[in-house]
Amino acid sequence: MADTPELTSMTRHRTVQPLVAAWIFVIVALAAVFIWLTLSSDVPAPAPQKTDHPKTASRIIPAPEQDAQKESPAPTSSPAPTSSHVPTGRVTLAKAPIEGLVMMGANGPLPVLGPDSLVSWKAYARPVATGRLHDKPEIAIVITEIGLNSKATDLAIKELPGEIDLAFSPYGRKLQQWMDRSRQYGHEGFLMIPTEPLKYPENDPGPHTLLAGAPLRDNMKKLDWLLSQVTGYVGVINEMGSKFTTSEEDLLPILKDLKARGLMMLDSRSTRFSLAAKLARRISMPRAVNNLYLDNIISRAEIRRNLTRLENTAHTYGAAVGVARAFPLTITEIRKWSEQLDARGFRLVPVTAIANRQPVR
Repeated sequence: MADTPELTSMTRHRTVQPLVAAWIFVIVALAAVFIWLTLSSDVPAPAPQKTDHPKTASRIIPAPEQDAQKESPAPTSSPAPTSSHVPTGRVTLAKAPIEGLVMMGANGPLPVLGPDSLVSWKAYARPVATGRLHDKPEIAIVITEIGLNSKATDLAIKELPGEIDLAFSPYGRKLQQWMDRSRQYGHEGFLMIPTEPLKYPENDPGPHTLLAGAPLRDNMKKLDWLLSQVTGYVGVINEMGSKFTTSEEDLLPILKDLKARGLMMLDSRSTRFSLAAKLARRISMPRAVNNLYLDNIISRAEIRRNLTRLENTAHTYGAAVGVARAFPLTITEIRKWSEQLDARGFRLVPVTAIANRQPVR
C-alpha cells in the first residue's frame, strides 16, 4: 500500500495524456501559421554598409596605398619632381645612389668605397668652378633638421641657393624622397648623427644616440642603423655631442669607420672641447668645422648679426661655415643675405669646397 500514491499518479497521467497532446498540437499549429505570416510580409533591406558584397566592401575599405599615405606624416607636397620642375638656372646633381658607392646592410643601404678611388664625399658633391684662386673669402652654410617638418624642408630646398647644404635628420620620414628632391635643386646633403650631450638623457637626441662609455659594438650597431636611413650624403654632422665628441676613446673608432666609407666629417662644435675635427685631421679624413650657430636665438636681428659675424670670420681665415636650423624665418633671412653676398665680396660655396681649409685648434 506504500506504493499506491505513485501508482495512482501514473495512472492519472496516462488517463489525461491524449488530451494534453491534442492541446500541444493546436498550439504548435497556430505558432506555425503566425511565423509563416510574419516571414511572408515586407521586410526592409539591410543597410548597405553592413553587406559583405564585394563591390560594397571595396567602396568602404580604402586601398592599401591610401592607408599608407594617411598613416605617414609625409611631405604635404607631391613626390619628388622631375628635372622639368626644377627652375631654370639650377644645377641638378646626379640622383643617388651612384653605382658602386652603396651596399645593402642589415638595416638598408650603407655607403662604401667605390671602384677606382671613388668616394661619396666627392662623388655626391656639388661641383664648383675649377681652378678658382680663392680670390674671395668663401662661406658655406648648412641647414639642419631636414626631413622632420615637410613644409620647412620643402621651403629650404626650393628657396635657398643650391650652394647651401642640407643636413638630414635620421628620424625624418621619406628621407630618400627629400634627398632626391634636394639634389635636383643642387643641394649637397649631410646626415645628422645624434651623439650624447652632457645632460643626457635630460637632453635626448633620440633612440639611436651614440653614447660615451658604451660598448663599441653597441655604438657601431647604432651607427649602422643611422647610416642606412638615406643615401646620397657627402658626410655626417654630429647632432649635440658635448660629451661624446670630447671622448677620444669613443669618437675615434666612429671616425675611422666613417672615413673607410668615403665620408666627410663636419664638426658642429656643440662644445669648444670637441675633438672631432682634430681626430679627423689626425687620420687624414676630409673635414670642416662649424664656426657659428646662426639662429640659437630666433629673431631677425640676431640672425642678421650672426651672418655679419660669419662674414668677418671668412674674411679673416679665407673660409667659414655656419650652421642653422630649418625655421622659416631663418630660411628667409639667409636667402635674402645670399642675394647680396657676391656684391659684398664673398663667395657662397658648398661645404665640400672648403674641406680641410679651416684652421683646427
